[in-house]
Amino acid sequence: MPKNRYQPPDRLVGATDFSKRPDLCGSVNVVRLVKSQPWAWDELRKACELEIKWARKRKPGHWDLAAVAFVVSGQVDVQPWYHETTDELWRECGFNRKPSESTAQRRLHELEKVADKFLEAAGRIIQRCRMHDPRVMAHVHFDWTEDETHAALVHDCGPNDPCKRRSWSKSSRRRWGRNSAPRAPRAPTSVAREHREAWNEEEPAEAEQHAHEAEPDATEALTRGKRVKVGGCWYRTRDEEAGVRAYTSNGRLRRFWHGYYSGKAVDHYTSGVIPSVDSASTVECHLFPRLYDRVSVMAGRRPDTAIADKGLAVSTCYEHATRNDTAPVFPWRGGPRYDSTRFDRHGVKRCDHCGGVMYMTRFSANGGRPRMWFRCTFQLTPACAGEQTISCGEDWRVLIPLPRSNALYHELKESHQQYEGAHDYWRDRYKVAADTLANRPKGVGLDWHRLRANVACFVDWMRIAAKAGWLGSTRAARRHSGVRRKKKAGREAAMSVAKTRARAGLYTPYGPGAKKTGTGHETPPRPRPPG
Repeated sequence: MPKNRYQPPDRLVGATDFSKRPDLCGSVNVVRLVKSQPWAWDELRKACELEIKWARKRKPGHWDLAAVAFVVSGQVDVQPWYHETTDELWRECGFNRKPSESTAQRRLHELEKVADKFLEAAGRIIQRCRMHDPRVMAHVHFDWTEDETHAALVHDCGPNDPCKRRSWSKSSRRRWGRNSAPRAPRAPTSVAREHREAWNEEEPAEAEQHAHEAEPDATEALTRGKRVKVGGCWYRTRDEEAGVRAYTSNGRLRRFWHGYYSGKAVDHYTSGVIPSVDSASTVECHLFPRLYDRVSVMAGRRPDTAIADKGLAVSTCYEHATRNDTAPVFPWRGGPRYDSTRFDRHGVKRCDHCGGVMYMTRFSANGGRPRMWFRCTFQLTPACAGEQTISCGEDWRVLIPLPRSNALYHELKESHQQYEGAHDYWRDRYKVAADTLANRPKGVGLDWHRLRANVACFVDWMRIAAKAGWLGSTRAARRHSGVRRKKKAGREAAMSVAKTRARAGLYTPYGPGAKKTGTGHETPPRPRPPG
């Protein structure tokens, strides 16, 4: 393995624990913190001045600061938050007096047009943090969770449509009324999550097929919303951007889930989050390239490693990360791996001349055509002395820059589980990624969910930078010691892989070169018959 290419995955423990810092808690204090950093706030303030030139001039005030206060408050909807706000908060946001509730509703929803500007402001903070400490966003964990929409699927079969719900039961009439259309039964988010995690354990092609079967049979656009055909019936919904997951049994609709996928790229060092919100009609492995590119732009550089669960363990995700000079750390997904004469199951190249084990000396993205260079360990022939190279494109899932025999690979893979808790932290702290009626916003639309997630990202990184002392000049960079965890688990996993390789005979030369030199079998170990 190349020396010093991948740094140890240290952690800045407590970077997102703000309860012991009163100056970082509460809407008023956070608004004051944002105003005290003009280098991060000025461009955001200008972008959020959405005044129309030909209309009546608006009263003074910064609605971007009001959005920050709204997200920090922990309230799901604007109405209860508005009634709890104080005159002090509105004065800190630049208002002369508290505006009307209808104005607050309208102006906050207007910010959906410039939701990405909050991410740009968060990117400036992240890059300032990286100037203080380059370990920020070096190792990034990628994960997705469900995000419900408040819209419901309402039965909408016309007179000429073949409908399976023509005759409603008496209980349905009592529940929905004589002239009301029934709603399809909503599945809890936990059920949708269980199905998605079960699909992630399957072969990629099989998982894609199951995800396709859960999608509606047909879709029609309406003036407001859309119609979907599920289980032989048409249903309409106000949210045209939310995906539909239908769970049927024997051709009959049993329940459905309606919403988005909330993605999070979590920094291993600080636990800071870069979010994304997309329709649930897209499989999460197809969402990875977009979120990865967002992380690269906001951090100002590509991460060294990308860690995820089996949902991203498909060839396209491996390829996108490797082409961009990032080592993918994904668990193996699917059936057993096989050895070839060029490389074995763990991505270790075999010598072309003697068939022996080789060790990696360097890796290069090579302008989007990544390659790895190796040297022979045994040096059984004079030709083994030089370097040998292999393209990662021969097998994107096996030939990765960070070998699976390395302890750092397993240390990162074992640590991924604890970073999935970021979903719960953001639900509790910022009400992002709703999974129940209690934290489900009544505003319908993808942009409203994105606005809340982007504002939360801006606030979260501002708090992290303030707590770590990274808001000041980088000429006096403040470097923290950091704590390394899961080191023992990584060493033990690497030792287990080494024992597996020894039992499988992977430390013995094999292939045409081994047969020529008389040091091993020509057939690789795994396809070789037992005995």
